[in-house]
Amino acid sequence: MKRTAAFSEMSSAPGRILLWLLVLLAGLAWGCGHIRPVPEGFNPEEYVSVTIPQLQAPRKAGLASGQKVRVEGYFWQYLDYDPAMAANYATLVTHPLAWSRLRWASLYQQHQMRGYYDRLALTRQQQRDWPLKRLEKVRVYGQLAPLGFGVLYLQAHHLERLDAEEGSVNREYGASPVPEEPPRL
Repeated sequence: MKRTAAFSEMSSAPGRILLWLLVLLAGLAWGCGHIRPVPEGFNPEEYVSVTIPQLQAPRKAGLASGQKVRVEGYFWQYLDYDPAMAANYATLVTHPLAWSRLRWASLYQQHQMRGYYDRLALTRQQQRDWPLKRLEKVRVYGQLAPLGFGVLYLQAHHLERLDAEEGSVNREYGASPVPEEPPRL
């Protein structure tokens, strides 16, 4: 059997290292999340109503990246931990400035703290503009975006505070009065 020169080079130790580095770089590129710009105008009709269980298993529910959705839930807290550590760190390496501007938050489906969802992303400006209290009922409008490794997260565009009893809107929070430059990748 004859070996080609290229095959011989790849079977050597430096060639194998180079091959593994290429595979690692391809994995990082595939595993990176994306931050989409917040749309200029807000039209609630563009957003499909979904539930927290559907957000927990978006592929099974037929949801896809880029889809605009709205979900009701009870705000729990801004997270001190990383909900998808491997995917987030791969993205942080490739887009350090834009990705660090996001703040992760969690919602519960029910007031009794059932149906936990921890992949809601807001910008730091949205966090300041929308001061939320624990177990406050909200309706979040946003867009599903890839977090990496096949995981989707919900990037918030608009938020409405709801009356917990009736589900009616108390206050709306949309874009900041001072336009914020969307994070750039």
